[in-house]
Amino acid sequence: MSDLAKTKTEIPCPGGGSPIKTTYGDVAKKSKLRSNKGHEYHFNNSSQSKLRNAMKKMEQLQIKFEKDMKNAQEDFFEAYQNVIANADILIKK
Repeated sequence: MSDLAKTKTEIPCPGGGSPIKTTYGDVAKKSKLRSNKGHEYHFNNSSQSKLRNAMKKMEQLQIKFEKDMKNAQEDFFEAYQNVIANADILIKK
């Protein structure tokens, strides 16, 4: 299970009671969720499929972002070191 799927969330009770504490993964996978008062959400499989696809896309973008950021940081530090290494040095006495 991904980090996003494990992220906790609350959805309002359909009967107006306390919110239902759950995770995004549960909303994406379980066919229904029940409040502590017995009120239920019965989820549409098609909507859940779209949610799972959106979650997967977000996870892929996060992985790509982290890889791109790592590469950008490496490029930055290499360029920074080159600026220092190629600088003219003037030492005053």
